[in-house]
Amino acid sequence: MIKIDSAPAPENKMAIRRPGLKKKNDINEFSESVLRGLAADNVPSIPSNYLIYFEKMLDDQPEEFKKHVGEAIQSQHEGVAKDIESNFRIEKEVRQSLMQIKGMLQSIVLIYKNLNVMKGIMRRHVDSLDNNVNLLAVQNVLNGFNSDLSKLNNLMDKHIEVIKANYEEIGKMFKVIEERSIHDIAYDVYNKKFFISTLQDEIDAVKRYGYNSSFLFLKVRDEFLGQVKSLKEQNNIFKTIAQLLLRTSRRSDIVAHYGDGCFAMVMKYTDENGAKLACSRIASMLSNVPCRLGDSEYKLDVQIVASLLSKNKTIEETVSRALDKLYENSTDEQPVFLTNESE
Repeated sequence: MIKIDSAPAPENKMAIRRPGLKKKNDINEFSESVLRGLAADNVPSIPSNYLIYFEKMLDDQPEEFKKHVGEAIQSQHEGVAKDIESNFRIEKEVRQSLMQIKGMLQSIVLIYKNLNVMKGIMRRHVDSLDNNVNLLAVQNVLNGFNSDLSKLNNLMDKHIEVIKANYEEIGKMFKVIEERSIHDIAYDVYNKKFFISTLQDEIDAVKRYGYNSSFLFLKVRDEFLGQVKSLKEQNNIFKTIAQLLLRTSRRSDIVAHYGDGCFAMVMKYTDENGAKLACSRIASMLSNVPCRLGDSEYKLDVQIVASLLSKNKTIEETVSRALDKLYENSTDEQPVFLTNESE
């Protein structure tokens, strides 16, 4: 798995950020260096921030030390899940269950319709026998069958009313889930609403604590996407981008679908150098993704715009500025980074 190391690395903090531990039993010393790193970046030393810095700084350590630490925390780490990630999985399961319920109800409706069709057929047959006295016995049998069928039909009417009421309640529940959803069902990442919420939280944190965080927008270049005629092929390209972003992001990063094939990522505790490095790696990785268009094969062509979060800008200004640059459709082959000085 490719790791995007976007940890701040100013020259005057190298001694703190890279303790250079080599011995297996230096976990305590490393833990203390993590706290010093948090303090140096003016990041609150709360458990979630400590975990993020612990993982980022661990990437700079020798493989033997990383293996030793990994073995020490593996059993505990496997049983720990963030609330957001848990909600994400629950949403997926609820959505799948609701889809199954919907399919089941549609099948019941079809059964009900078919019973009505059968009733109509039997009525036509009974009517055709009304004037045939020689078939009186047969007519009596059919009348009895029709009577039973009518009773069944009335019973089905009652069941359908109950099912309809339950279905309406399920619909209300589904609407509530949609309103609170953080999951983009099309690409299996977070959705726009959760991205905006996370971005606002990070802007507030930047204002409060003064550390660096960045974000980026990414979309397929219009010229390239124009060559993809099939909506299914376009959707497959977007899914590929989403999965690659997930695989190359840190656990603390938020990957989201902003809409219309535009993806976004919040990179917490990431300064300008770290964000530029992350963008370059993403662009390089995606440019090597082959896409077959007709009889020809092309390399995926994307645009990336990234920016630091500013304490002097609202979330509307921050997002609008980045999107304006992204949709300028510039010919820049390299990712564009918007600095505060370029406002």
